[in-house]
Amino acid sequence: MQSLFLPVGLVLSFIVAWWLPEPGGELKNLGLIPWMVVTIFLVNGYQTNLKELPKDRQFIYALIVAGIMALLIAPLIGLGVTQLLALPAGLALGILVKAAVPPTLSTCIVMTQLSNGYPLWALIITVVLNLVGVFTLPFMLGLTLDTQGSLEIDPLPLLKSLVLLVLLPFLVGLGLRRLLSLNPGHVVLRYLPSSCIVLTVWMALSSSHEIFQTLELSVLWQIVLATWLIHFSLMALAYISSRLLGLDPRARIAMLFTVSQKTLPVAISVLAALDQSLPIGEAILACVLFHFLMLFTDSLLEPKLRLPALTQQTQ
Repeated sequence: MQSLFLPVGLVLSFIVAWWLPEPGGELKNLGLIPWMVVTIFLVNGYQTNLKELPKDRQFIYALIVAGIMALLIAPLIGLGVTQLLALPAGLALGILVKAAVPPTLSTCIVMTQLSNGYPLWALIITVVLNLVGVFTLPFMLGLTLDTQGSLEIDPLPLLKSLVLLVLLPFLVGLGLRRLLSLNPGHVVLRYLPSSCIVLTVWMALSSSHEIFQTLELSVLWQIVLATWLIHFSLMALAYISSRLLGLDPRARIAMLFTVSQKTLPVAISVLAALDQSLPIGEAILACVLFHFLMLFTDSLLEPKLRLPALTQQTQ
């Protein structure tokens, strides 16, 4: 049920934004999108238990390699794909942002669990890369967008926005875990981040519904191809590097999903923080379609990657 909540919610957000865009557009104009992002990372921080952090040397190596691939190499792959496909400015912006952001906040962990990998590895890698990504993302985007001519950003204001929207709420969530007695696995906390993603996408698409409604088939195929090129390139890199590190198959599963999957909330927060004179509507559409395709692709791959269940999981 929980694994279907986000995909189904995103489908509904598309439908509502298509048929009734006015309420979502008005809520976006009230400035609610940044508060959705803050809520996501506040809950994410509250659900993180630092005592469970793996400390063995092999995990540390895997974490460093995953960070290099997901935060430094992935944006360069995204740049190569946008240039290869000669994407227009709006689509290029969305693909470059999506390629540069850290791993998904929950999906890669769920996929790792379903495949009988090490979910704790996926959890810790995800949390660490999302925190480090606050500092790498503005500069990698500055590097890649500078090559696009019509797209340009100043990394420092974006860094400030990400610290306020991502890092600070996460740290507050960590602190609240020590003060509050609410179960981190409570049903409200499980579904609240996904609900915020759905609401954010609905508001963003509603405010750009003209672009959304004029999507052409050729543009859709460009996004599909760009998504698969980036996603499978990162999966291949994760597989090769995990073999070179000598990781066992369950750790390898965690690497595959955390390196190749890209988070939607951070992508939306980045676009919300950019100069609104840029083609943000097309970029948001590219990010959301990228996310759909990524989830759909991995849902088909997961049964083929699934390992025999452990009687007692030790990682």
